Amino acid sequence: MKISMLGAGSGFVINVANELTEHELFNDVEFALMDISAERLAAAENAVKEIVNASNINIKITTTECLAEALDGCNYVIASCEQNRYANWVKDLTIPASFGVHQVKGENGGPGGMIHAMRNIYMFQEIIEGMKQHCPDAWLMNFTNPMSILCTYFKNYSPIKSLGFCHQVHGSFGVIAEMLGMAPGELEVISAGNNHLNWLFDIRRKNSRESCMEEFLQLVKESKYWQQRYPNVPPQNFTLEVLNAFNMYPIGYDDHIIEYMPFFWEEHEWAAKGCESLAGHYVKLAANNNHTLETQRLLGKDYHKPPFPANADHPYYAEKPCQVITALETNTPTYFDAINIPNNGAITNLPNDIILDVPGIAIGGEVRSIHVGELPPGPLEICRRQSVLHEMIVQATHEGDESLAIQALCLDPYVRSITQAKNIWQAFKTEYIDYLPGFK
Repeated sequence: MKISMLGAGSGFVINVANELTEHELFNDVEFALMDISAERLAAAENAVKEIVNASNINIKITTTECLAEALDGCNYVIASCEQNRYANWVKDLTIPASFGVHQVKGENGGPGGMIHAMRNIYMFQEIIEGMKQHCPDAWLMNFTNPMSILCTYFKNYSPIKSLGFCHQVHGSFGVIAEMLGMAPGELEVISAGNNHLNWLFDIRRKNSRESCMEEFLQLVKESKYWQQRYPNVPPQNFTLEVLNAFNMYPIGYDDHIIEYMPFFWEEHEWAAKGCESLAGHYVKLAANNNHTLETQRLLGKDYHKPPFPANADHPYYAEKPCQVITALETNTPTYFDAINIPNNGAITNLPNDIILDVPGIAIGGEVRSIHVGELPPGPLEICRRQSVLHEMIVQATHEGDESLAIQALCLDPYVRSITQAKNIWQAFKTEYIDYLPGFK
């Protein structure tokens, strides 16, 4: 078996390597590390070798800066890659802001999320073409954002089998459990929605058949971590506002759920609420050539360790791709609390063919969605609107259709006028034309 990691310097490589050493299935596997940064590739290789050498599993580690070499004869392709990440993210926020559209974060939603997706779709076109040539039967296991939009692109325009992985639901509820004085994994959730904005349908304590939803919501409403912001702790106070307004808990921390919620506090309220645009933060990260917290750890740099999770290496926080590989290879039915795949009835009042972040079970050579239920009107409309936008953005990018791109901006809830939509698109196109070959 050959497993390739594209963007090996991202830091996710540490989680994947740890998972590989935990199952005999991966004995004698080739783990091919690919990155366009020689520095990060070397750091990834050293970190993976350290993990493998401390285990009882024999893994052949290879490295390359060549995509075709990484893909050749591959069975599973794990993608965690981005082009000029933080420098571009600054512009994803500042360009719309120059036309009066203000976002705290624009990674997955809003105008920033749209142009981020369009850049990455073109990046993945090369990867998909490479897979069609060198490993057409391989699975593409994606970690790159915007997750929902990229998975929509794979679904509509790629023959490659694909899955979308995100630790948002699993990871955030480990942290939430710790914030409430519990161990990671003590809370088991049933949720579904758009990636980075799942809605909590039910929750139980581990090994209990009884719902603890009422208890959980009461603990959240009383916890200081949902009442106000604390340094280096995931913010949750707007999450509490949404819970109180919509009577349903939104999963994803404030800085993610607001990507889809223009009814976030108005810009003049931000300072009093203790929040600001992340553009300034991204400027610093870009200037320091930082990539992710995991990469800083990978390269041995100092970083401010957050209080939650208390132990980021706790087995609960594993990223799961190797568990999916094991399930697919051995046909062992395996449950996952969240994975990005077609809805197929998980949320009954949304279309079957849209990409959602839903519970799934790996069985019979694929990962199948699990029925969750109906969303109430408010959360339903947020999910429905985003799913429509994702389909439009994907089609506009694939066809190089500027009219459709402007339509998507017009319908984005952050944008208030057709003038804003046109101006933002023209500015995006001018700034990013080298990333958008279909619009040249």
